[in-house]
Amino acid sequence: MTVFGLYIHVPFCPQICPYCAFASVAGRGESHVPYTGAVCREIESWRHLPGPLHTVFFGGGTPSQVEPALLQRMLETARRQFGLVSGAEITIEVNPGTVDRERFAQLKRLGFNRISIGAQAFVDADLRLLGRIHSADDVEQAYLAARASGFDNVSFDLIADMPGVSEAHWRHSLERAIDLAPEHLSVYSLTIEEGTIFAARKRDGRLASVPEDLQANTLQWTARRLIEAGYEHYEVSNYARPGYRSRHNWGHWTGAAYLGVGLGAHSFIAGERFWNTRDLDAYLAAGAAGQSPRDGDEQIDEDTARQERLWLGLRTIEGVALAPGDIQRVQSNPRFAELQKAGYSVLEDDRLRLTDAGFLLADALGLELERILEDGEDAAA
Repeated sequence: MTVFGLYIHVPFCPQICPYCAFASVAGRGESHVPYTGAVCREIESWRHLPGPLHTVFFGGGTPSQVEPALLQRMLETARRQFGLVSGAEITIEVNPGTVDRERFAQLKRLGFNRISIGAQAFVDADLRLLGRIHSADDVEQAYLAARASGFDNVSFDLIADMPGVSEAHWRHSLERAIDLAPEHLSVYSLTIEEGTIFAARKRDGRLASVPEDLQANTLQWTARRLIEAGYEHYEVSNYARPGYRSRHNWGHWTGAAYLGVGLGAHSFIAGERFWNTRDLDAYLAAGAAGQSPRDGDEQIDEDTARQERLWLGLRTIEGVALAPGDIQRVQSNPRFAELQKAGYSVLEDDRLRLTDAGFLLADALGLELERILEDGEDAAA
């Protein structure tokens, strides 16, 4: 199977944000060089895997914190190992305050052509709540520096539904992002995940949850406003100008094979999902010894693959293609008729998809539609 995309995880950060559950480490500057070597050796260990790559994504962590020469070494190893299609999408995540015009110019020369800026908010008080070390002005300066360096494909990450943050603050952040006119925005509701500082605060009663109805109202307004501004709502949490969808993430959502290298990275190849250790010292030791850093794996059987295609497909604007028998089951089910009448889902030809209103309930509707299909199979049996 040809691998579509490569994800390279760079875990180093100035500090760990209280909401972050990714495999990341604060400091450890002395590990940048050995880590780069371990990543390159891991890439080279996949010499039997055919390319060429359509996308490469450097995520973190804060990849922009690492010296360009080390980023170049990892990218060139991938290019040499797999090859790249013409016009391949090569993304790097950057955090405001860690990049300037000179750094962006270096990234451009290395071959990066897409920038993902971890803005999160455009209100300083909200950024402090999130534990971010940059300011709203830093976000704007990073964006302008990227543009001045020739990047014409820039994305913002924004976090909505923060406890204690007013609707006015969120609307200000979104409007400021729209004013800057990036090609892409990812908007995520704040999720409190186990093992994070925020999770501990929530257990202690020091952090409240945002009521679900308020979350829904915020996301409904956000979708309407971004669509008005000319963005396509192409996935539950993602918006893009025409022609600027994240090709790397789109590959994930549509079942393309992808390889992840680096600390805690996940892969999906030939029906197998596997992942690396999240322990930096263990990862470095494996790299030095020429051993695999794999920490676990699972085989995806046919039923699970079908379920995942349904759930991932329903999160996208294109929905999921149904077999003729499934179309009949859906059309004849009164519960699906109710979902259509409520304006949550539509069936067009052989494709089942959710509306913008349905996106807000994607997980619940995915479960309901899965039950509808299973009920039809049981009846047929």
